[in-house]
Amino acid sequence: MFPKKKSLFFSFFATYLVVPFLSSFFALLFADYTAPQFMPSKFLLLFEATRSTKDLLLQFYSWSPFPILTGILTYYCFPIYKSLCNSCMTEKEIELAKKRVTHSPITISFIGLCGWEISTILSVNRVSELFPEAPTSSLIVVWFIFAMWGIFVFAFCYSLIDYLNKVFILPVLFPQGGLGVYVKGIRFSIITKQVIFWIAGTLFPILLLVLGILFRSGKDLFDLFHLLQTDILFQLVVVVILISFLLAFSFAESIQYPLNDIEVATDKIKEEKFDTRVYIYSSDELGLLGDSVNEMAEGLSERERIKDTFGRIVDPRVRDYLLSNKQSLGGKVTNATILFSDLRDFTKLSEKRKPEEVLYILNRYFQEMSNAVEKHGGFINKFIGDAILAVFGTPLPLKNHAEEALFTALEMQKNLDALNQRFLAEGLPALEMGIGIHSGNLLVGNIGSENRMEFTVIGDTVNTASRVEGLCKGLGEKLLLSEQSLISLPDHLQSDFVLKGEFELKGRETKEKIFAKK
Repeated sequence: MFPKKKSLFFSFFATYLVVPFLSSFFALLFADYTAPQFMPSKFLLLFEATRSTKDLLLQFYSWSPFPILTGILTYYCFPIYKSLCNSCMTEKEIELAKKRVTHSPITISFIGLCGWEISTILSVNRVSELFPEAPTSSLIVVWFIFAMWGIFVFAFCYSLIDYLNKVFILPVLFPQGGLGVYVKGIRFSIITKQVIFWIAGTLFPILLLVLGILFRSGKDLFDLFHLLQTDILFQLVVVVILISFLLAFSFAESIQYPLNDIEVATDKIKEEKFDTRVYIYSSDELGLLGDSVNEMAEGLSERERIKDTFGRIVDPRVRDYLLSNKQSLGGKVTNATILFSDLRDFTKLSEKRKPEEVLYILNRYFQEMSNAVEKHGGFINKFIGDAILAVFGTPLPLKNHAEEALFTALEMQKNLDALNQRFLAEGLPALEMGIGIHSGNLLVGNIGSENRMEFTVIGDTVNTASRVEGLCKGLGEKLLLSEQSLISLPDHLQSDFVLKGEFELKGRETKEKIFAKK
C-alpha cells in the first residue's frame, strides 16, 4: 500500500470507525463508573448488584450494540473507503461515495444514538425484571443518566467526525469544492447544532450535578419539584439553565438567519438576478460578507451590462468566442463564405435627406438584414456605410456555409421587399440591394495594435465577394455567386443558377465565372 493510500486508510479508519466506537465505549464505561454518584445511598447496594450480575441477557443488551453498529457503519462507509483507495470507479459509485461522506457526520452519529438509546431502554427494562423491588425513581434516574450520555456521545461524534471530514476526507473527494449539491436536505442548521451542543455540554452536566446534590442530601427524585419551589439554590439552577439556553439560541440565530439571507441572495444571483441585494445589520464578519455579496452582485451586473453592450457591437456568438479565448494579434486561415451586400444609389438618396432620416432608414434596413444573417448561422463582421459584410463558417464552424449564405441572401431579398412596402406606405423611398457571394480561404483574427485591436476577416476571398457584388448593377442582377460558391452547393441548388460569363475582377489576374439565379 502506497504512503498516500496508507494515510488515507488511517484517516478513514479513525474518522468512521474508531471515533464512534471508542466514544460510545468510553462513555459507557464512564457512565457505568459514575452512575453510583447520582443514586440514593440506600440503593447503592442494588446498583452494585446490577453491575456484578452474571445475567447474560443484560450483558447482551449492554454490549451487543457495539459489534452490530460496527457492521452497519462498515457497510455504510465502504463506498467512501473504496473511493479513497481505488481510482477505477464508475460515475455512479463516485456519486454514492460523495453523498455518503457529506451525510456521514449526521448518519453515523444518529446510528450510534439509536443503538445507545435502544440498549439503554432494554437494559433498564431488564434491570427492573431482575430487581422488581427497585424503586421507580431509581430506574428513571438510571435511564435518564444513560440516555443523556447517549446525546453527549451523539454530539461528540458529530462534531469530531465533521472536523476530521473537513481535514482529511473532503479535500480528497472534493478537491475543487462543490459540496453544496450533496448537503442540501440532510443537514443540521446552525440553531439545531447549537441546541444539541447546549444539551450535551451545558444542560447534561448541570443536571448531573443537581442529581448528585439531591441524592447526597438524602432526597428523592420526587422531592425535586418541592425543592424548586422552596430552595433558592435549585431556583438559581433553573435560571442559569434558561439564561444559558437563551444565550446559545440567540447566538446561533444571529448567525443562521443572516446566512440564510445570503444563501437566498446567492441563489438568485446564480439565476442572473443581479439586482439582488442582502442587508446584514452586523458589525462582524457576517456584515462584511453581506457587503461582499452586494459588491459581487454589482460587479456581475456591470459585467453583464458590458457584455450586453459588447453583444450589440459585435454578434453575440462572436462576443462569446472572444471572451472565451485569450486575445492576441494574429489569426488563422480557414475556409468560409463571404456575403457582401450594398445598397444601390444610396449616396444620391442621402444627399436629399436629413442625416437623422438617413440614419432612421439605414437602421431599419440593417435590422431586417441582420435578422436574416443570424437566422442562418452567419455573423455580420461589419457595416461599411450602407454595405454589409457577413461571414459564414468562422469563427464558429458551420456546416454547408455556402448553402447557408445563399439562403440568407434569398431571405434578405424577401425581407427587403416587405420593408419597401412599409417604406412606401410611410412616404419613404424604396431601396435596391445587390448581393455577392464568394467562398474560399481567408484569415480570421485580430488586427491592429497590442492595446487596440479589431476582430475581422481579411484576404482575397473577402475582396472577391465585394467585387462580385459590384457586378450586380452592371448585369442587372440582385444576386451573384462565384464559381467557388456554386460548386459548394448541392446539385439541386446549382441547377437554379445560370452562368453570366467570365469577368476580370479588380485586383485579380484571372477571370472569375459569375452565376446568377435563373
